[in-house]
This record gives sequence, structure tokens and C-alpha cells, in this order.
Amino acid sequence: MKNKILLIILAGFLMAGCKTERTADVVSVSILPQKFFIDQLTGESLDVNVMIPPGASHATYSPTPQQYRKLSDSRLYLGIGHLGYEQAWTPRLKELNPEMALFTLSDLVEPIYGTCDHSHDHGHHHHHHHGVDPHIWLSPKVMLELLPHIKEALMEAYPELSETISNNYPQLYSRVESIHHEMEQVAASVTQRSFMIFHPALTYLARDYGLEQVSIEVDGKEPSPAMLASTISQAKAKSIPVIFIQEEYDIRNAKMVSESTGMKVAQINPLAYDWVESMQHIMNLFRKHL
Repeated sequence: MKNKILLIILAGFLMAGCKTERTADVVSVSILPQKFFIDQLTGESLDVNVMIPPGASHATYSPTPQQYRKLSDSRLYLGIGHLGYEQAWTPRLKELNPEMALFTLSDLVEPIYGTCDHSHDHGHHHHHHHGVDPHIWLSPKVMLELLPHIKEALMEAYPELSETISNNYPQLYSRVESIHHEMEQVAASVTQRSFMIFHPALTYLARDYGLEQVSIEVDGKEPSPAMLASTISQAKAKSIPVIFIQEEYDIRNAKMVSESTGMKVAQINPLAYDWVESMQHIMNLFRKHL
């Protein structure tokens, strides 16, 4: 009954926006880094509707009426997969726009289980994806493998942009391939292969490049004092030199570990728009601290 009421309300939002004239075709995505890839491929010819804005809770976020209106105009929803928002809302969104193609990137990636539950609340980054790590976009190797599929999904949904996408694809592929090879070189040259991180956002990157990620969070939750003490002991035993924390997170626990171990604290932004710049920043931190 609640779902029926919700759909009626959402339909009202969509009807209220029917008079809005579209200036560009719309594609919907889950997170901001996806917009970067679509902009690069299409030459910013599409209106990219980012459903989960930066800083929002992935577990509790509810799309706005404007987002629903844009979703009703979308030919394609390009999802990440395993984000709490996607699990809760995607089936309902499909009901509202049956003609929309749904393409989930994580279906093409070997999943990593048990690294985080993402049901926590310590700032703004929530997932609640039942043990499957969703951070596939933070591995250059994974993105290199996904690019051909993103290209094909866009060309199928927006055939009028096929020529533009085909022309832009080689340059984007080359940029991602360059980042991938650079990350291989960084991983091969570091003297320390372990790094600590508050929230395990670099799980796929660590797997794909032979690094070890040690997470402060336990099952997606902030650690208890006993668990934090155990983590500090582990960091000392491994001589881990750096702890990463996302920019929107409370930095106090990271500083507590840093003060107890002598590790440096470095901030990263996994949800930044410019994927290339974000990956360059992470690689520079590896060069500096590992």
C-alpha cells in the first residue's frame, strides 16, 4: 500500500513537470564520477541527471521532484550497483519509466564481499549494500574494462550521438589506460604495500594492483575503543605510513590513530567529478607516503 501511495505521489511530481521543455536529452546516473565519463564521451551533449548528489547519504537519500522529472525523460539509467539508494529505489524508478534502459556496471565486475556494510552514519557517505563493496570506479583497471560497455550502452540509447561518442572514445580510453599503467608503475615502485583507510573505498584498487588496504571501520561502523586499539597495534606491526580519509568524514578517529602511530593523514575524495584528477591525487599520495 505504501509503495502504491509513493508511486501516486511521484507520478504527481512527474505530471507537474510535464510542461518543462527539454533542451537536451537526459541520461541518469547514480554518482558524480559517472557524469565525467559521459561528458567526455558525448562532448557534454547530454543532460546528465546525477541521482545522488555529493555529500548526500546513499542509504537515506530521496530524489527530488526535479530528479524524477528528468528520470522520466531518460532513455538510460547507468547505475553503479550495490548502493543503498539503488537497491531501494531502482525497481520503483523502472515502474515510473518502463521505456528506460537500465544498465548496472557492477554486473560486469567480479565483486568483493565482506569489506563493508555501508549502513553507518558518520557524515554523509552511506550505502547499506549487504556486504558487497560498490567502489568499482576507483580502480583504473576496472574502469578500463568498463569503458567499452559504457560506450555501447550510450550508443544504443542515444544513436544520434554515435558518431560523437565514437570520435571521443579513443582519447578517453587512452587517458584511462594511461592512468592504469601509471598506477601499475606506482604499485611496483612503492617500498610499503600496506595503507590504512577510514572507510574502505579503495578495495578494488588494492586488489587490482597488489596493495593491502587496512580499514578502520568494522562492517561499515565506526570502531569500538577495543577495535580501534587493535587497529593501532596492527598499524604499528605493519609499519603502515599513512591513513586515508574521505574529505567529508569526521577526521578525529583518523587523527587519533595518527597520533598513536606516527602515520600521516591524507584526504581523498572518491566522489569528485573529475575522475582523472582524483586518481592522479591518489597516486601522488601513494608516491609520497608508501
